[in-house]
Amino acid sequence: MAGSGWCSSEGASCTDQRGVSMSWRCLGRLLLLPLHMLLCVLKAAVSLVLPTRLRDLRGDTVLITGGGRGIGRHLAREFAKQGAKKVILWGRTEKCLKETAEELRQMGSECHYFICDVGNREEVYQQAKSVREKVGDVTILVNNAAVVHGKSLMDSDDDALLKSQHINTLGQFWTTKAFLPRMLELQNGHIVCINSVLALSAIPGAIDYCTSKASSFAFMESLTLGLLDCPGVNATTVLPFHTNTEMFQGMRIRFPNIFPPLKPETVARRTVEAVQKNHALLLLPWTMHILVILKSILPQSALEEIHRFSGSYTCMNTFKGRT
Repeated sequence: MAGSGWCSSEGASCTDQRGVSMSWRCLGRLLLLPLHMLLCVLKAAVSLVLPTRLRDLRGDTVLITGGGRGIGRHLAREFAKQGAKKVILWGRTEKCLKETAEELRQMGSECHYFICDVGNREEVYQQAKSVREKVGDVTILVNNAAVVHGKSLMDSDDDALLKSQHINTLGQFWTTKAFLPRMLELQNGHIVCINSVLALSAIPGAIDYCTSKASSFAFMESLTLGLLDCPGVNATTVLPFHTNTEMFQGMRIRFPNIFPPLKPETVARRTVEAVQKNHALLLLPWTMHILVILKSILPQSALEEIHRFSGSYTCMNTFKGRT
């Protein structure tokens, strides 16, 4: 019993010492945290002023979902222009895919296309296997495919709502699961998501799209943090303002001179640049940062006034886009 008591006392003493040691370490980390944050801010500020070394894309194979038209087609052009070794297009419409592929080949780039609905899990896995067998390993995956139905909740068909979630959100789960393991194995890869500022600030009349993009944003935020300890593999989330493509045709902003729609070629160019600079987040235009700040500090009533002023409450009333 005496021996048992001695052992117990020694164990408690060791536990106390470890507890004190851990407390001091935690305190030290807490005191260093502001310094680390300041260094990160300074590093980011310097990168805005000084030229950043860009990733050389000549050894990369890029796969773009929804690559046959809209922003996807412009992304394919821009990656080819910046010297990507191979460009692979996925989409649901062969005519658009074939036209874009021919255009890239005329530019001197190697381009392949596969018909694939990213909302169909089995189809994604099957076509991913075909890509690896016929083209090789994908090192840059651009999740761009998306649909919008432009209706209120009560006016939306249930199947249409499911389609939005399957393509805009779950599609990224399937494509990332299909290609990320090999990127991690090679320690070379980049996952890109073409999201929307509507993921941060929703509007009426596009409830399916806003919900799916908010989910997609959370997916990318979690994925990006999960890749912090994975050397050579990174992620970029792009959140553009209203872009002038047929997808949102008919959408009307009250003050187009103050809030002009983005050109798809601008979104594509800035996206490729963000990949080359390894930026985790890109808001387009830069004024969208102000929106994020205002949403964090203003009361709901003030935010509603901003929506009324900008016309976002009614901007989908004239929507005629495609799904």
